[in-house]
Amino acid sequence: MNILVIGFSTRNIVCSGSRAGYNMYAIDAFCDQDTVGCCIATKELPKDLDIRSKDAEDTIFNMIKGFEVDFDALIPCSGFESMNFSSLPYPVLASEPEHIQMVQDKFTLSHWLAESGYPHPHVYENINCKPDRFPVIIKPRKGGGGIFNRIARSEQELVAAVTDIMEDEPSFCHSDLMMQEFIEGIPSSVSLIASKDKVVAVAVNEQMIGVPWLTRMQFAYCGNITPYEGNYTEEMCNISEKLVRELGLMGSVGIDFIVKEDGPEIIEINPRFQGSLDTVELATGINLFEAHIKAFEGEVPERREEIKKYAGRCIIYASKELILNTQVLDLMHQQNIADIPQPGYIAYEDYPVTSLLCTAANRKEVFDSLRRDSGKIKVLLDN
Repeated sequence: MNILVIGFSTRNIVCSGSRAGYNMYAIDAFCDQDTVGCCIATKELPKDLDIRSKDAEDTIFNMIKGFEVDFDALIPCSGFESMNFSSLPYPVLASEPEHIQMVQDKFTLSHWLAESGYPHPHVYENINCKPDRFPVIIKPRKGGGGIFNRIARSEQELVAAVTDIMEDEPSFCHSDLMMQEFIEGIPSSVSLIASKDKVVAVAVNEQMIGVPWLTRMQFAYCGNITPYEGNYTEEMCNISEKLVRELGLMGSVGIDFIVKEDGPEIIEINPRFQGSLDTVELATGINLFEAHIKAFEGEVPERREEIKKYAGRCIIYASKELILNTQVLDLMHQQNIADIPQPGYIAYEDYPVTSLLCTAANRKEVFDSLRRDSGKIKVLLDN
């Protein structure tokens, strides 16, 4: 089968598909070496593409036609979940567009969660409201990966946070942002596979958010460790399965939580493949791409695949602008890296550079290995 994956970062997805025996094609923002190596053909997204513009759809459709391939399926991933592909003659293996749009807007989703009785941090009606208590977090209503999130502990910090975000991303307006109660806890996620009739949680993952030895951005997504060792895992799985059934989502779905001492609260829902794909596959042995495909044929795996080992992935961000030459890349290859940039890749300040993968017998060994090996790569990048 010829399958096209479209997303800002698709390496883990196309490599999973290649391991499952599919002929993979990708439209991707990076076209890293391992992405290209797992695909029959790739196309790189234009650097100036504004996914929210009216021209974006025409640009993507022309890129799809440029492959000159009769695809058996198309899978929209990060950044492209809401694009309308219905005019193309290919099956789209994703949830229904109206279901995706509802869960992707965190503000709309928060109201639905509150009305449905799910645990979720309070969200204010707009960013100009005066919070009844601090701290609060300001974030984009859609997407972002945590890089635009800002915490405010006073009214003065609130004004500064909004100003800072809008300076970092000039295309945002006030209505693109939301203000939410900030809660302390452990970031985690549940990975699920859903068919039309059945939903199963296959893993619970610890999330690495704003890790200071990987990034300077306080809320940037930095990777995962699977499995999550904390409390409430069964409750999170039960909540997630019920939630995905009620929302009618299909295929690979992720639910993000913050786990507090008194229980988990839902943060957001990702109706697509998640960044935890690597660690879930390494820890359980399941091929999530194959599971996603089969979900649209009515098949799902058994719930909570047995954990065979602990697995970790961390994303290393650039602390300054740099250009990766072949010498540095050769030295980086001494570590177990993924998302391997092409020679000459320009990593701007706070841009992702590469990922590290590792497995071990327990969480401590995984965490220590990620920290040690990422430090070696950081030294290469900072020199």
